[in-house]
Amino acid sequence: MTDIAAIGAVTPRSNTGAGALNAATMLWFVVTLLGQWVFLYYIAAFYGPPALSGNFEAWNQHPMIDRAFRPDDIAASVAFGAHVALALIIVFGGMLQLVPQIRARVAALHRWNGRVFIVAAMLASIAGLYMVWVRGGATGGIVNAIIISGNAFLVLAFGALAWRAGAARDIASHRRWALRTFMVTNGVFWLRLGFSAWIIITQQEPDTLTFYVFAAASYLLPLLLLELYFAAKDAGGLARTAMAGVVFAASAYLALGIFGFSMIFVRMILSA
Repeated sequence: MTDIAAIGAVTPRSNTGAGALNAATMLWFVVTLLGQWVFLYYIAAFYGPPALSGNFEAWNQHPMIDRAFRPDDIAASVAFGAHVALALIIVFGGMLQLVPQIRARVAALHRWNGRVFIVAAMLASIAGLYMVWVRGGATGGIVNAIIISGNAFLVLAFGALAWRAGAARDIASHRRWALRTFMVTNGVFWLRLGFSAWIIITQQEPDTLTFYVFAAASYLLPLLLLELYFAAKDAGGLARTAMAGVVFAASAYLALGIFGFSMIFVRMILSA
């Protein structure tokens, strides 16, 4: 399987580094897929049982989310619940969009799953903005609220551009905008893994400034790496080899984050 990220048509100037970049991209895909399934389990296991039993107060035991359930504010609680439910759809459907075999052999599934993914991502972003600015639900104060809003606005903008390009049958543009949408939509996922890897490396809890840096980097850094990937694919030659090294390093950091996330957050679920 080559070019698993389905970047679209490019004009290669050289085959130098193509094999290394394809191998690095495949590794990134496998690591990310594993992480997404762990994250899916975490969401379902932490929020599902309390919701089914009516013990919504258990949502407030999360160490990184302030007042997820508010008995005195039903609207905010419903918005948060919808946000979590949409996250399940986003995590489950997002990775399916990156598999070229599905796009090639089951095109209808790819189209409809993509539409569901984009709509879910947009609705989750709107719910997030509502919780942050209307109901005051952002941990970390005004700075983090602005960071969260930047993420939400990028999801809305990229999702709309991906939808428009797909409707216009501009496949190459659609794939790139869809990948940008995937990167920024998974900001919380990248944040959890990034924090977990950082804790393993430093053996300490992050301070407020570090939290802000990770929160902003959770969607801006993956987006930057994607743009560098696009540029390397188009440039060819040594640019691809250099980018392959970057992707390998990012995959290793993600793998460490998955391990740390499993130890820190999944253990939290099991001990709850």
